[in-house]
Amino acid sequence: MKYCRGSIFPIIIVIVTVLTLVGSSMANGGLAAEQSEQMDAAQRGALDPLAPDEESSAERIARSDNRIKEIVGEREVRLVSATPVLIKTGESLEKIDVHQRVIEVVLFRPEGEVGARALVNLAQNSVANVERLDSRHVPFTPDDLKDAFQLALREPQVQRALGPEAQTFHIQGQRNAPPAEASEHVVSGLPIRSSDPKNPCSKHRCLQLFFRRGTDFLSEPVVTVDLTAKHVSVERGKSK
Repeated sequence: MKYCRGSIFPIIIVIVTVLTLVGSSMANGGLAAEQSEQMDAAQRGALDPLAPDEESSAERIARSDNRIKEIVGEREVRLVSATPVLIKTGESLEKIDVHQRVIEVVLFRPEGEVGARALVNLAQNSVANVERLDSRHVPFTPDDLKDAFQLALREPQVQRALGPEAQTFHIQGQRNAPPAEASEHVVSGLPIRSSDPKNPCSKHRCLQLFFRRGTDFLSEPVVTVDLTAKHVSVERGKSK
């Protein structure tokens, strides 16, 4: 077999040139994407919805603040919310920076029911203000509903009322829930607070659970979960 040495080198040069151009194009593309993200961040208004990277950064900055650690600790702490807020300096509206991204981060530790709120300045990578929150002022989240549902499933009356389908119910709005067409058994919750000082739910964090099969809500069991006391109360349906 004969080799034509004279024709190999131009081909090699062409290949190297093509690879160089492709690599340069990819690098420029990555740089352009990074610059685009930076431009988008710079153009975001103070109250524009959070991008995923902003939410994770705000949570990380809040959790790392020593004042936050003193209030809620570091273990089993949940992110309740991360919300952009507008900060005004002084009385003049002209002093409002409409592009300054300040995020109100609310964290909660179920054990001991301790909450904390922090104002996070993303540009400065710092926490401007920290406040301890009473559990009554901490909004409920799907995690609370999940805890309440798990407590309810341990109650024999709830198990009997739901029957064999008890384990097929999933939390409404839960990220890992099966598609609607794959499961029609849903549990939702409503925060309740009693006006009766003798009722534990006048001070405790309580949820009333609602069970739905398809489009129909079950009249029973009527379940109230006291998350503070880890207690479940079950009532018979009103219609019976």
